[in-house]
Amino acid sequence: FFKQAPPLYSRTQVRAMAVNQMPTPSALKWPDAVQESWLLCPKRTHTWPSSDCENEFAEFGQATQWTGDCSGVDECKQEIPEETAMCDKGGGKSMEELMEENAKFKQLSDTQQQLIATLQAQLRAQEVGTESLRQLAAWQEKAMISMRDQVQAQSSSEDEKRWQSASNGDVEEDGCDRKKTVHTVHAGKIGTPKSLDKLKSKLAKMSTETTLYREQADAHAMTALATAVRAGWKAACVLPHDSTLPSQTSVSPADRTEFSFVEWLFTRSLVRHRQAKDPSLWCPVPRVKVLQVEKIENRTFLKRYVQRREELFEETAGHSCDPLRDIKTWIGKSMTVRRSIEEVCRCSDSGVNLNEVLLFHGSTHGKINGILNSGFDPRYAGLGTGAMFGQGSYFAHNASKCFRYAGDDGFRTSAETGGLRQCVLLVRALLGNPHYQEHMCPDRRMPPANTHSVVALTKAEGGCVDHREYVLYEKAAILPLYIIEFEHLPECECLVCCA
Repeated sequence: FFKQAPPLYSRTQVRAMAVNQMPTPSALKWPDAVQESWLLCPKRTHTWPSSDCENEFAEFGQATQWTGDCSGVDECKQEIPEETAMCDKGGGKSMEELMEENAKFKQLSDTQQQLIATLQAQLRAQEVGTESLRQLAAWQEKAMISMRDQVQAQSSSEDEKRWQSASNGDVEEDGCDRKKTVHTVHAGKIGTPKSLDKLKSKLAKMSTETTLYREQADAHAMTALATAVRAGWKAACVLPHDSTLPSQTSVSPADRTEFSFVEWLFTRSLVRHRQAKDPSLWCPVPRVKVLQVEKIENRTFLKRYVQRREELFEETAGHSCDPLRDIKTWIGKSMTVRRSIEEVCRCSDSGVNLNEVLLFHGSTHGKINGILNSGFDPRYAGLGTGAMFGQGSYFAHNASKCFRYAGDDGFRTSAETGGLRQCVLLVRALLGNPHYQEHMCPDRRMPPANTHSVVALTKAEGGCVDHREYVLYEKAAILPLYIIEFEHLPECECLVCCA
C-alpha cells in the first residue's frame, strides 16, 4: 500500500486516509490527457482545445475539491490550498481562467468552421449558377448557328433571283433606260426582303446575348474559384487540435475546397527556368495538370510544430517579425519586382506575424516516404543534390523550382498519355526572422544569431540563385500538409521535359 501511495503524502496521511476508507487522490497527479494538453493550452498555441479537454479540466477541478474537507490531515491542506488550484505550466492562471479561455477558443473554432461551411455553400450555389449560364450560352450558340445558316440560305436564294432578274433585263434588245432602271429597282426590292432583315437583326441580337452570357459565365467561374480558394486557404491554415489527428501518419484525399486551393497555389507559382543543356537559354513556363492532392495528418508533427511556434513567440516577446522583403527576379533580360505578400502564401491564423508561409519541397519517392514517417530531418540535407546554404531543409515558393529534385530515383510516366508524373510536398514553414543570404555557405549548420531561417536571395537581389530558396535547420519548424501529384502535358517544354 505504501508503495502505491503518491510521494506527496507522508505515511501518517496515508494511514489516516486508509482508516477513513478514502481513495488515494489520484487527481493530484496530473492526468495524462491534461499533461499532453499543456503544450496546446491557449496561451501557448493560439489554437483551441477540444470539448473533451474542457471536460477533463472540469473533472480535475471537482477531484481536487474534496481535499479541503479531510479532517485530521493538516499537512495535506497546506500542500493544496482550498482556493482554486493553479496551473504549474499555464503561466500562473487559475483553472477558471483557463477554462474561460478554452471556451473562447472553442467559440472561435466554431465560428471558423461556420465560415468554411458558408464559403462551401456559396461555392456550390455559384457552381450551379455557372453551369446554368454555360448551358444557356451553349443553347444560344446553337440557335445562333442555325440562324446564321438560315441567313446564308436566304442570301443565296435572293442572290440567285437577282442574277436571274438581271439576266432577263439584259436579254431585251430594245429596252430603254427607264425599263432598265425599273428592273434594277425591282431587283433591289427582291434582294432586300423584310424577312432577311429580320433574320439578320435577330442574329445580331443573339450574338450579343451569347457574348454577354459567356462573360457572365466566366465571371461566375472566377467568383466560384475565388470562393473555393478562400475556403481551402482557411482549411489549410487553421491548425486542428491534436486529439483529432492520428498518432501515425495518415494520408487521405483532400476535399474539394482544399484541392481547388492547392491546385490554384501550385499553378500560379510556376515560372520559367534555365535550360540544363544551355544555361543561357530559358525554358517556357511549365504546362502541367494536377491529378491528385492528398492531405497529411500526424499528431506528433503537429505537437512539435506548435511547441516550436510557441517558443518562437516567447523569443520575440510576443512581437511580430519583420515581413519578408519584396522579391526581385531576373528572367532572361527582364527583371520583375513583386511584393512578397503577393508571391508567398502566408498563414495568418494568429494575431502575431511569425512569417508562417506555405512552401513547396521536391524530393525522391523514397525520401518522401521517410518524411511521412518521421518528418523532415536536416541532417540528411544535400545528399545527392548538394547543399549550397548548409545542412538544412530546402523549400521554394515556386513549385516549378522543385521539379528537378522530384523523382530523381526514376520518373514515372502515364500509361494513357505518356506524360511525365511527379510529386511535390506543400508544407507550412515557420520562418520567424530570416537571415538574407547572398553567397553560398555549405558549412552552415544553423542560422545566424537572432535569426531563425535563411532566405537565399536571387541574382537580381545580389544573391546567387535565379529564384529564392528558403532553408530551415530545425525539423520542428516544418509541418507537412499535402502531397501534390501532377502530370506534364504533351506540349510542356520545361526544364525536366527538355533534359
